[in-house]
Amino acid sequence: MNSDCIYRVSVSEKMPTNQFKTALRKLAPIVLTIVIILMFFNCESNERFYRPNLLEKLCSIGIIDADDTSDYDFYPEPFDSRTSARFISFEKSYQAEYPEEVNDSLREFSFSISSSDKELFNYQSDTAIKNLRGFRIPAEIDFRAGERFYLQAQEQHTPEISAEIIVPLSPSEPELISINREKITLTEPTACIGYTTAKSAVIDFSFENDNSTDLYYAILLEGDGGNVSSAFPIVKSELEFDVRYCNTPGFFAILSGYTRYQWTCRDRLTMIKVPVYAYFIESSKIPADKCIIKISTQFEDERSPFGILRSLRVRLLSIPKVLFLFEKSLYSYSLNSGDPFSEPVYLNGNIKGGNGVFAVCRSSELTIKFSPWY
Repeated sequence: MNSDCIYRVSVSEKMPTNQFKTALRKLAPIVLTIVIILMFFNCESNERFYRPNLLEKLCSIGIIDADDTSDYDFYPEPFDSRTSARFISFEKSYQAEYPEEVNDSLREFSFSISSSDKELFNYQSDTAIKNLRGFRIPAEIDFRAGERFYLQAQEQHTPEISAEIIVPLSPSEPELISINREKITLTEPTACIGYTTAKSAVIDFSFENDNSTDLYYAILLEGDGGNVSSAFPIVKSELEFDVRYCNTPGFFAILSGYTRYQWTCRDRLTMIKVPVYAYFIESSKIPADKCIIKISTQFEDERSPFGILRSLRVRLLSIPKVLFLFEKSLYSYSLNSGDPFSEPVYLNGNIKGGNGVFAVCRSSELTIKFSPWY
């Protein structure tokens, strides 16, 4: 126990032994109560306490871009790392203390998506499945701005979950201000090949915003190009990028469901898939009804899958507030995950009866083609 939490009782050295014992017996319940209260309210500890009888729940993450119906299977694996922009995933929650729960399955699982007047899609599984990840919502479903949509899901051993969402307005189209190419000198040679330089593309763009509306944005960057020195000559992938300037504050957080390629050095270069980070902005904080932003992406650096680029695509998504708050929770968690004294981070979501988020977004894009390839 932390020494700050110890309650001390002082007694006179001249008190007789019998009187002392009698007084101590009377004080013992009071002292115990005070100690317990102080332990809960005045102590700081790096231990986490778990309820062993915590019930399993259904977890769902569905992020649907209503305007992106692209067939991301056009390029067979491993040449295209993009997953569907209309995806939803389901799995059971579990506690790490109980390894047998990790492989628990969804039994008699079903889910549906409905509008205010009819059911739009229904999925049912008659067999047990471990989870349902990256399931693609049909492109034929029309998610119109301003309309309300509903999600319902259930399985044999967990409570039913539900969610509802209103589709936000479409964002304005991003406008290109400038595109610059840079050669970068690396601070030290790369681990596998020993590159000492890299390339960078710097994109300066803007988009109109009505800050009187309750809008929230996410920015993604996608590349199309290749790497003539590898086994993957043509690649399409989401890209890692930095924000060099923005006239409004924002933050990076993982956008679940999206992956990108990245080289890693494990005795030799190996290409792996890693999560995608998007940049999130709140419209009410954008000054003068226009967001101006400059981003850069580095490649040909033994990390990016690209040695050359033939095009870049900036995607601007307008997202529901609940998704923005969910992503901000992930951002806060990433900031404090190494601090044992930080406050707990609770994921904000809209899944009733379970965990996660169900969101429908709208999008616009800016495509930049390089001729010749960069």
